[in-house]
Formats: sequence, structure tokens, C-alpha cells
Amino acid sequence: MSPRGQLTAAAFAALSLACGDIASPRRADIYEWRLEVAATSGEGLDTVSFHWPAERLPVRIWVEQTDPLPADVAHAITVWRGEFLYGEYDATVVSDSSAADVIVTTGIQPDIGVSAVRLHSALAPQCAGATDINLSDDNTQLLLPIRIHIDPTSAPATPGLDECLALTITHELGHSLGIFRHSPNSSDLMYFNPSVPVPSERDRNTAEVIYHVPSTVEAVGP
Repeated sequence: MSPRGQLTAAAFAALSLACGDIASPRRADIYEWRLEVAATSGEGLDTVSFHWPAERLPVRIWVEQTDPLPADVAHAITVWRGEFLYGEYDATVVSDSSAADVIVTTGIQPDIGVSAVRLHSALAPQCAGATDINLSDDNTQLLLPIRIHIDPTSAPATPGLDECLALTITHELGHSLGIFRHSPNSSDLMYFNPSVPVPSERDRNTAEVIYHVPSTVEAVGP
């Protein structure tokens, strides 16, 4: 083989390895993200895994125009977008709630139905959050929109409230992109009662793996 041919073969091999890394990242330090729900057979549990497919990006998010929610949602989108190496996740804020994949509002509303799984975030004392994941009866569809609730449980001027709201929104947006479970580690943003404002390396590793394994449900909605 000519030197040029050898170089071409070497370059192709390197590209193949790189593409393999993109398609199947190896991350050792992750936590369980899959949601466990009652099996449709009536016995045992089904495991639900989900990520937004490329054809549905950017994810459309409608946010209630109550300060500081819009700015905090924009910040949370930037944070999570930056955790992915190859643009696997993106989101944008939209003005029409009827066309939204994710809806962010203030207050913790009652559960929306028997098919809804509510993921609570026990943030105290300034604020709290929750994300509603609504599944079809056969656990094959994720019924949109995903609903995120942000509850400022204290007065607007309460010290630490702004930081709590920003942290809570970023945490809840993590649920909406496919991290359906809480991390068992208090140093992670996706811990059930987080104290860090941005994703940890373990959060990042988990999110990257989610976006390179098959989803078990299909997003159905606007």
C-alpha cells in the first residue's frame, strides 16, 4: 500500500473509532435514570427510558411570564445544552403553550391523572418543584406536554429565594430531558434535595448515556 493509501486507511480507522465513541459513549460513573412503573401485565414493574429524538429538537418550552421564571428557564436550557458533547439535546422557549413540549408554571398543582408520575424535588425552605410525566396506559407513549411546577413557598424578598428558584428550574428541566429518577448522591444536581446549582460530572455522564440508548417510549403530542 502506498504511503498515501496508508494514511487514508489510518484516517478512516480513526474516524470510525471517533464515530463509535459518539454512538456509544462509555461512562462508568452514572446513576439509575429509568423510571419504574406498574407493568401493563398487572404483575411486576416496567422500566421507562426516554430521550428526545433528533427530529424533535429543539424541545419547545413554554414558560409562565412570572419573574424570574423566564430568565431562569433560559439559563437552565443553556446549562443542559452545554452538558452534551455533540448537540444531542437542545431546547427553545416558545410563545404558544398549545405547541409546547414542556410547560413551566408556578405553584404545585394536584396530580393530573392516574397515568401521571410526579417527580418531587424537596427543596426547602424557600421553594419547591415537581415534574409530571404522563404515560399511556400501555407504557409505550410519553404524552406531551411534560409539566414542570415551580413553587416559591416564601415571600419574594426572602433571602436565597432567587438562587433556590434557579436551582429548582435547572433540576426540573433535567427530569424533562429524560433523567426520570433522582440521584442518590447529594453532590449531584439531580439529587432529590439538591444543593449544587449546576450538573455534576455524574449528572453529565448519566445524561450523555441516556441519549445513546434506545427509548422505551415515544413522545406523542404537539
